[in-house]
Amino acid sequence: MQSAEGVITLVQEGRFALVTDGGRVMQFLLARDASLEPQDLPLLKRNQRRVRVDYTEPSRLVAHVAHMLRTADDIFTERIEP
Repeated sequence: MQSAEGVITLVQEGRFALVTDGGRVMQFLLARDASLEPQDLPLLKRNQRRVRVDYTEPSRLVAHVAHMLRTADDIFTERIEP
């Protein structure tokens, strides 16, 4: 599974766009088993929260499939634990 970090800039139902630090815009669809629900996405966008998205790239979709989203607070905690 791959991951990307950035800020969510666009939300529509279970779809969202993430802009990485390098300026790359990535399109995502929430997976059925995603760690968040579609109704959680607008709050992340509105608050400009930095998130990390763990995703897969299916061969027949234009967008990546997001399986886990974590906020910067969760990322920081994850990195300092042994």
